[in-house]
Amino acid sequence: MTMEETKRMRELYSKWLKEGVTKQEEDELAWLVNKERREWDTKPVSSKPASPANGSCGIASSSGESRKPGRMSFREAITKAEDQIGFHEYSRQHACYGILHDMCRVMAEVYMMSPTALIRINGEDMEAGMVAQVLEEVTQEMAEERAEELRESLHEVTCLKAYLRSALYNKVFEFETAQAKVAAQVKKDTGW
Repeated sequence: MTMEETKRMRELYSKWLKEGVTKQEEDELAWLVNKERREWDTKPVSSKPASPANGSCGIASSSGESRKPGRMSFREAITKAEDQIGFHEYSRQHACYGILHDMCRVMAEVYMMSPTALIRINGEDMEAGMVAQVLEEVTQEMAEERAEELRESLHEVTCLKAYLRSALYNKVFEFETAQAKVAAQVKKDTGW
């Protein structure tokens, strides 16, 4: 990618995170992201781990394989994520609308990635295919709970995309643990 394309992608992404973008800007952003992904997929693996410190926000290519035909488009991935968490049920005035919007974009990005690409989750590099499988378990209830928690959080986030990716990934396991605890308590209380 040229420096101008990289700069434009960062501008659009920043605008998308802060205030939203038009359909035309979203399509331009998708084109730029896909172009960058294609370049990442053909680069050799870096010896540096993926991290915000080296500018990657937790994404690195794990192989030199090129993008496979038939992979989900940006529009398909966004639609899948929005449908998955019921995003269209929220109005722009909803307190967590912006966070839920960002969550959809982060989930969509993972759904579009090469399954063998590496993504940093909780400080560990994991294959995108495995992360996508976990994120596919995120429900509307989980997303809304995590969005409320993040909205009320007071600490500063340095790389929102990586933070949301880990937060959603973790929520699936936290939710399952909470359900197991409730089931165990009901079993104990009822003697079943």
